[in-house]
Amino acid sequence: MKIFAAIAVGLLLGYALLANLPAAEPVEDIAFYKSKAVQVIAHGNGRALLPGNTLEAAVNALEVGTDILELDIHLTADDQLVVRHDDMIDTTTNGTGLIAEMTLAEIQQYDVGFHEVDFPQLSYPPGIVVPTLESLFVRLPDSRFLIELKPEATAAADHLCRLVNRYSLADQVVIGSFHSSVLRYFRQICPDVPTSLGQSEVVLLVILSRLGLGHLFSSHGVSVQVPVVYAGFEILTPAIVEAAHLLNMRVDAWTVNDPLLMQKLIDSRIDGIITDRPDIMLSVLGR
Repeated sequence: MKIFAAIAVGLLLGYALLANLPAAEPVEDIAFYKSKAVQVIAHGNGRALLPGNTLEAAVNALEVGTDILELDIHLTADDQLVVRHDDMIDTTTNGTGLIAEMTLAEIQQYDVGFHEVDFPQLSYPPGIVVPTLESLFVRLPDSRFLIELKPEATAAADHLCRLVNRYSLADQVVIGSFHSSVLRYFRQICPDVPTSLGQSEVVLLVILSRLGLGHLFSSHGVSVQVPVVYAGFEILTPAIVEAAHLLNMRVDAWTVNDPLLMQKLIDSRIDGIITDRPDIMLSVLGR
């Protein structure tokens, strides 16, 4: 019993020491997050309004009033960055194939529609194609983009860094990825372009915030995108919002389409909501 008591006392003293350590250095303010208002972030460019991850959807989302366009990118066989969630074209086009094994011309011979799993009840006339990321940069030069690097290989990161710099959009993009290794690589080759947190980084922040030690998290990202609940486990807690804000990071919730939940999140001091229905969120905000 004395041994267990000693261990318990040691753990309590250790925790008290950690809890009283000074907070990690906060991240610097960036132009991308100049606005302090809750941001409307169109998931897949507002994929419940027009076929997702398309130029047409992006234009529509901005016309509705969206603040930030959220999109995903893959690299084609001929080294073109295309805006696309899945690594194959089967689920939203009338074609089939893996993007990494197809050229841009081969991909763009097919029409894009709504996702056959997420929106089987929706349809759209033919004529929309899988766009290049460059086409969005050219058409929408004043917009802000939350860009997710989907591939685990780093070649797409190389091309993305060059493209962002070519169009001088470092202040208008934040780069994300589930793969923390990809983000670490991107930060090395493109240090002037801000990133969000990768999956393993988010996990560490969640654990630390749950333990009341979120102030110790040393962040290499300017923001964090998290689901409200994942696998039955509450992720988006007041503790993680508090920890992120202490470190000057923004917190975005995904993917939220219910107006009641939107309002609840807004009341909880969330910074942005990633939604398939930016029109609904704009209504909730009274904009």
